[in-house]
Amino acid sequence: MRLFGWRVASPRYSGTVAEMMSGEGSYLYGGRWNSKGTRVVYLGGSLSLAAFELLVHLQRPQVLMSYKNLLVSFEESHVLSVDEGDLPSDWNKMSVNSPVQYVGDDWVQQSASLILEVPSAVILGEKNYLVNVLHPDYPTLEFGEIEDFRFDPRVLK
Repeated sequence: MRLFGWRVASPRYSGTVAEMMSGEGSYLYGGRWNSKGTRVVYLGGSLSLAAFELLVHLQRPQVLMSYKNLLVSFEESHVLSVDEGDLPSDWNKMSVNSPVQYVGDDWVQQSASLILEVPSAVILGEKNYLVNVLHPDYPTLEFGEIEDFRFDPRVLK
């Protein structure tokens, strides 16, 4: 069975699928599930979740109106899931050198799977996906067309 994730990216990194899936931002800055220097791509389990995950980090949410989105599909057999019960109680609190960054770093270093399913800290109960762009199964991913991200501007009020 094929599963789907959504990538939402700034115009700077969304000219091509290769740019959207480069993992450059996570490599340069790190993220909740990876430390700086580890290259992964974050996907939302839905388009709306992908947008919310970005929205909480933007200084000016209006810039989201210029972003692009990309549908990514992958085989369920390529997914390894993180059990929230195995995480520290404060896993959803962002901090420098967070223990959950090492979860993602170890997953990439071990090449444990193409996709890591992780809980969302923005919307509890939802799931995000990390893509190991260096995994040998990366070519099995399928991509939709890059499209303008559209949403109701009332969200910004």
